[in-house]
Amino acid sequence: MKQVCFLLLLFPLLLGSCVTGSYGLAREVRLGMTEAQVIHLLGAPQAREETPDSAKWGYHWEQPLGNKVRNMELKFREGHVVNFLLSEVPVSGRTGFEAGSRRSREEVSEDAYIDMLLELKSAGSDGKRLKVLDRSLRQLQLSGRQARGLLRQFSFDSERLKALSIIAPNLPLNYDKDLLIDTFTFSSNAAAARTLLEALH
Repeated sequence: MKQVCFLLLLFPLLLGSCVTGSYGLAREVRLGMTEAQVIHLLGAPQAREETPDSAKWGYHWEQPLGNKVRNMELKFREGHVVNFLLSEVPVSGRTGFEAGSRRSREEVSEDAYIDMLLELKSAGSDGKRLKVLDRSLRQLQLSGRQARGLLRQFSFDSERLKALSIIAPNLPLNYDKDLLIDTFTFSSNAAAARTLLEALH
């Protein structure tokens, strides 16, 4: 009975923390924090993906103007934070590239694609991977399958979305958008990816 009463008291507190948890509080997250400590700070996550010994959690906060989402992605191992990322992603409006920029591009050969993939794998961080993409993809055209392989080299949705903004102008007209959108873990980032891809049409 005492346990039931405790849970009934705890539920509104967790619900309230989910409502009041802010992007500012997210800056207080530290490596090594437990899942319970993160929930106490930010409330329950809006998205989660779990395996027996690890988990990914996602939070997002809408900006007042409605054209950006502030995200936090966390990775847990055995109940403790082992990695996290704070970021902003666009959900509408400017996409950072212009429609029609796919013209006059040479298709990427399979050998060149494998070389690019290996270079991405060997890059030490997502930031370095973005630089590799920006340098390597000028005047080249990727297939949807190749683009998906490149996106999968990025650790976080937010960096993956930046990579997509570099990759998107290098895609043909007849590719499967869902093939790329499915590489995103959280729905808010998947929606932003779809908006970005559709801006080319």
